[in-house]
Amino acid sequence: MVLDCSDNFATRHALNRACVKHRKPLVSGAAIRFDAQVAVFDLRKTDAPCYACLFPEDGAVEEVQCSTMGVFAPLTGVVGSLQAMEAAKLVIGTGETLNGKLLLLDAKQSEWRTVRIKRDPACTICG
Repeated sequence: MVLDCSDNFATRHALNRACVKHRKPLVSGAAIRFDAQVAVFDLRKTDAPCYACLFPEDGAVEEVQCSTMGVFAPLTGVVGSLQAMEAAKLVIGTGETLNGKLLLLDAKQSEWRTVRIKRDPACTICG
């Protein structure tokens, strides 16, 4: 499995391509300012979405990095802990992971949301 803790889309997409190619789970985490997200892409499962299903490589996404925008320091610990928890569940094969879900945290408001992610049949990476 791969835990992605990078802060740029080029690296995230390169890791995603490698995970799709080798059918390895990808545990993705990101934080910027007061916002965070964690997702699992268990690419061992044929119906699982990949990172590019959520953020297409050719999509018009504004690249913003923590080094420029800043990040609420405790948030990185929360994201890392969630990634470690999801990775441990994958390793021991227990519980329900975030596979096919995007967990979003607004740390300013202390609000959590979960968004379902579907595999995109037109995805240029896994479709």
